[in-house]
Amino acid sequence: MTFATTMCPPLAGWALMLAIASSAAAQQPLIVTCEGPFGRNATRADVVKAFGADAVDEVVGGPEGAEFKATVLYPGDPARRLEIIWEDEKKRRRPRIRITGQSTWTTQTGIRLNMDVAAVERLNGKPFRLFGFDWDYGGSVSNWRGGALGKPQPGGCMLRLAFGIADDAPGALVDNVLGDTEYSSNNPDMRAIAPVVFEITLSYRRP
Repeated sequence: MTFATTMCPPLAGWALMLAIASSAAAQQPLIVTCEGPFGRNATRADVVKAFGADAVDEVVGGPEGAEFKATVLYPGDPARRLEIIWEDEKKRRRPRIRITGQSTWTTQTGIRLNMDVAAVERLNGKPFRLFGFDWDYGGSVSNWRGGALGKPQPGGCMLRLAFGIADDAPGALVDNVLGDTEYSSNNPDMRAIAPVVFEITLSYRRP
């Protein structure tokens, strides 16, 4: 009579398997859902409960020199960094979520940093309007023009985007899309300077 035997992998094999599993976990997409620790009424305590020591309090900057109290996820890892700014700073509740820098977090609708205007148009279902560049709110979307991205995301949060341009964008064309003026995303000069998403914000309308 014979018996089937199962060979246990050597220690080196286990190490390789663990390394592969860790790598696969690290490649899992980081998606912000407008619920749980990111929900409308979430508090700092909810974030700490969900992320533990990976949630650290910091002061982060905003437009026009503003500063905000925030809870930052993975502050030492640019690829996983996520800023949660508290609309109610005193009670640390009602989150406004900001994705910027080198972060790889995405929204439920597939918006990510470095996405170009054409890709955002496709998700919106139509062209949208954004402010000209070279001021504090430069490149911010001003009007989704009734497109899908102007509607509440699943969970009720609202999406805001800001676009940036490369330092070597053609100066003559950049001059045509500057300042506190709205431009269409399919404006030929706007397309020619190739803006990409550099900041994503998810927030909730006040009751």
